[in-house]
Amino acid sequence: MQGAEYLLDFHPLTKDRQIVSLTTLTRFAVEILLIVPVFLLWPTVVSLVVRPFGVRLPLPLTLFGWEKHRSAFQALAFPYYVVIDGILYFGCGMIVAMTLCRYLDWKYWHGSSLTPVSLLRDALQYPLPAGIFYGVISYFGFGNRPK
Repeated sequence: MQGAEYLLDFHPLTKDRQIVSLTTLTRFAVEILLIVPVFLLWPTVVSLVVRPFGVRLPLPLTLFGWEKHRSAFQALAFPYYVVIDGILYFGCGMIVAMTLCRYLDWKYWHGSSLTPVSLLRDALQYPLPAGIFYGVISYFGFGNRPK
């Protein structure tokens, strides 16, 4: 065994030990610590971006802002909901999060995952197909629409 390794658990069928190195745990912790603030600030950024276009969403990081934010989303028409919640919140948020994760892999752990091909694939994959799909599913599927 090289370095500090931790025994996590046994695989239930093969009884193999799953061992994770300390560098893997550190890498995961650093990525989580940097992604969480981005994840929490992204709805505020989107709320500020859509204001010049006439959509008044309350800032979600204010006191009791999430309930007002949810009711403002329920009042949106279907196309606005899909564009704002699906494409801007989910799709563009995924691009930001994935690019940050890949940048950290490339910069600090010498991974080769930050390539122009991966950035182009993320730009085509997340905002349009995945964002539209998420927006449609969340509009009709969460039961928050008035009947």
